[in-house]
Amino acid sequence: MTIKVLEPTELNILQCAQALQSGSLVAFPTETVFGLGAAVTQPSAVEGIFRAKGRPSNHPLIAHAHTGFDWAEGWIDLSSARLKAQFLALTQQFWPGPLTLIVPKGDKMPLNVTGGQRSVGVRCPQHPVAQALLKATGVPVAAPSANRFGKVSPTRAAHVVSELGVSVPYVLEGDIPEVGIESTIVSLLDETPRLLRPGRITAQQIEAVLGQAVAVGPAAGENAVRFSGGLEKHYSPDAKVCILSAEQLMAEPLPSSTLFVGWSDSFIEQANQKGGQLQNSSVVSNSGLPAEIEQNLYIWLRQADEQQWDCVVFEQPPALPEWAGVADRLRRAAW
Repeated sequence: MTIKVLEPTELNILQCAQALQSGSLVAFPTETVFGLGAAVTQPSAVEGIFRAKGRPSNHPLIAHAHTGFDWAEGWIDLSSARLKAQFLALTQQFWPGPLTLIVPKGDKMPLNVTGGQRSVGVRCPQHPVAQALLKATGVPVAAPSANRFGKVSPTRAAHVVSELGVSVPYVLEGDIPEVGIESTIVSLLDETPRLLRPGRITAQQIEAVLGQAVAVGPAAGENAVRFSGGLEKHYSPDAKVCILSAEQLMAEPLPSSTLFVGWSDSFIEQANQKGGQLQNSSVVSNSGLPAEIEQNLYIWLRQADEQQWDCVVFEQPPALPEWAGVADRLRRAAW
């Protein structure tokens, strides 16, 4: 099988939609990261996602659809008045966009998409190429990030090709993802909504729309819902990942080949000083705006491996809501 990397023309998008309908895998851009898609109506293709990624079959996928898709038509179950009101409030505010909602699955949603659970994560992405592809496909498309399971998520078509190669027959090009990290995941399964995975949309924004408090973090116990990106170790390069403050930097023993990534003047100053003590180092500085850090985070993590750094040291993110997504991804990468 050969891999086709296609420009997002109307004809190529239609070709990829037909490929999805026929049971092929298609990688495509979203505003978060590139997804590896299979039509949920094609069970062998959904299984192909797990094989291509090396993903455990009980690790649920997220179902994506275009803005005009009626989710309640058997794909999800909004029979609860409370849940329906919360779902509509959040989707009207944040869709299309980087928000995944976990709700009870409908009869039409296959269990191999949900990891065997009676719930499913659903999302309506904002990226115009994703929107066009999903509209042309006509059914929800299951799409985790298009990379090997547990490794760094792709934000370029070239990342998909290098990670998954010929296991993906079609890769659609597209504008660079605006967000750069995966969607915020919120579970609506219980009376109190629960933010399971932080992202661009914060818990405070969710609370403002719903007019109630939101629990943060997974619930404890055997019956806690499984969700994408929920494992402790995730988003990891081969290089060692450390998260340090400027104050910790000088005292921490580091490998002789280390890449430093920071945004504050104090961290950059200390990184340059620390790097001078090592055989090989480089320091990357950024504006310090969390949205820009999100957009470049996976580029830096990939760069660590592409340039064969032994270690990549990130500045400790501030303990602020808008930094929660970056802090979460770094914590899991450094596990």
